[in-house]
Amino acid sequence: MYVLKQFVKAVVLPPFVWLTLLLTVLVFWRRRWARRLLGLTIVLVLLLHSKLLAHGLGYSLEARYRPLLDPHSAGSYDAIVVLTGASIPATGLIPFPSIHSAMFRRLEETLRLYQIDPKPVLVSGGHANPFSPNLGENGIACDYLRRWGVRPEHIFSEAGSRDTFESAVAVAKILGAKGWRRYLLVTSAVHMPRSMQVFQVVAPEPVPAPGDFTTPEFGLSPLGLKPSEGAAQDVWASLHEYVGMLNYAWRLRFDRP
Repeated sequence: MYVLKQFVKAVVLPPFVWLTLLLTVLVFWRRRWARRLLGLTIVLVLLLHSKLLAHGLGYSLEARYRPLLDPHSAGSYDAIVVLTGASIPATGLIPFPSIHSAMFRRLEETLRLYQIDPKPVLVSGGHANPFSPNLGENGIACDYLRRWGVRPEHIFSEAGSRDTFESAVAVAKILGAKGWRRYLLVTSAVHMPRSMQVFQVVAPEPVPAPGDFTTPEFGLSPLGLKPSEGAAQDVWASLHEYVGMLNYAWRLRFDRP
């Protein structure tokens, strides 16, 4: 089921969706509707590279949960849970393993919260891509926290989960074993709605503590109207979250652990 989900996600998200449309246009070019479909595909590609759409989608997700500037305002809690993201292995010309910028900012927010109120930190998430070798994402994240000053005895690792849903299930078991209940949940702001969707049900009681905000105040200039590769990446990230939320709604209803 997990591998099937990865295939479905690849099919419904850009760029596969508009590549499929272009292929359809080429195959059926002699048909009148195919030429109309070409126009629709061009409009779709421009939209998917639009800063206006990127800002709207990103804002709709990141504005749902405000940053937790002072963790004391959340009341008492037992731990900090941070969800892992992509890592960069030491291959080719890369001399040592590192982490993706989004994961860096998640850990940065975790460290900030820890420095204000030192609590046990649970790093949750393992290897997500079933078609690539395990890069040790969880261990790299734990190592960063240790180097930044989080006490080793305060760092706990859960590296068996492959997605956010599985993380929630695994975290719930660890919380029960440790006698912890209320915790700060740290992840990227764009990912927080999907995380809270499942953690509130499977592993209560999470307190959202989003980091890695990427949506600035919107301002449109003449150059801002041109298609942007960065905007396309932001649109993809937002659409990925919405598709994931649909998947989790189905799993919570029909496949809840």
